[in-house]
Formats: sequence, structure tokens, C-alpha cells
Amino acid sequence: MTRDRADRRLTITTARLIQSPAMSDPTIEHYTAERIPNPYPAGDLPWQVYHTVRNAVFRCCQRFGSSGPMGECPISTAEEPPSNQWPLGDARPSDYFIVDDQLNDERYIYVEIVRPGAFTVEWLRDLVHTLAEYPGWGVGMQINALKAGYILAFADKLMVTGEPFVDCHDFASVVYGAQAALARLQK
Repeated sequence: MTRDRADRRLTITTARLIQSPAMSDPTIEHYTAERIPNPYPAGDLPWQVYHTVRNAVFRCCQRFGSSGPMGECPISTAEEPPSNQWPLGDARPSDYFIVDDQLNDERYIYVEIVRPGAFTVEWLRDLVHTLAEYPGWGVGMQINALKAGYILAFADKLMVTGEPFVDCHDFASVVYGAQAALARLQK
């Protein structure tokens, strides 16, 4: 086999591997910036787009535990329905609190993990798989009210900052760091 043909074959094989969502977990990136901007490319973020992604994140969380307090936002009208017209999620979510307010025009959904056991490798993998359907979107997760650390989850990477994640290099170590920080808060 010629070198050109071998290189082309390697390139095709590599491209197939990269496109396979089940092939590997997203990379772990450490950051120190106070804020990571993620603006909506068209400027003003329509509420329908925001809530379509939030609804998908809600469904993902609901597969793994109690989620809420608001359920999925109905997206069938021209105007955003007031939250008192939404179906409720779990009234007192003991696992995942999904912020229902669109806070700005950035492509972030915010989730608070309430219980250490709710932050699992399986949940995190399902979350990034869910985000793969919405290119550019991320989920921000503050690890406990003491702001011990923060995670920005995207389909292709986890961005982490704070003491719980200093030595993290893979999914398992991020999950362990988050669980440990959440457990310290509950003591």
C-alpha cells in the first residue's frame, strides 16, 4: 500500500472515530476565567429556543431522579406562558433543580445538583449526549452554595474550575470531585 493511500485510509478511519458519539467521553478542560461567554449567534435568544433546550435537559435529569421545580415549558403559543401555566416537575426536587428563567441571551441552562448521589457518570454522559442535539449549548453547574467549583458541560468537553476539580482528568474524577464537594456541604 502506498503512503498516500495509507494516509487517506487513516484519515477516513479517524474521521469515523471522531464522529462516533459513543467512542469516548468529552475532554476535560480546566479554566480560571470568572466567566465563559457563550452568546447566541443571532443576538437575542428567542424564548422558544431556550426552553426547547431546557426541556431536553429537564427530561434528561428526570430519567435519573427528581427534577424541577418546574416541568417542561409548553412551546405552542406565540408568547411565553407564565410559569404558573407550566406543568410542575417535582415540587421539592431532591436531585436536580433546573433553573426555569432565561437569565440572558447566552446558550446556557443552569442546573443545581442537590444530592451527591445524583451526580453520576451515567447522568453526566446522558447530559452531554443530550447537548449533542443542540450544538453550542452548555449546562452550567455550581457545585454547592459555597461555590467550591463550577462545571460547564458541553457535548464535546467539560470545563471545570475550583478546588474539587484541580486533579480531574476524566469523567470519573469530575464526578468524584463533585460528589465529594456536595457531600461536604451536607455534613
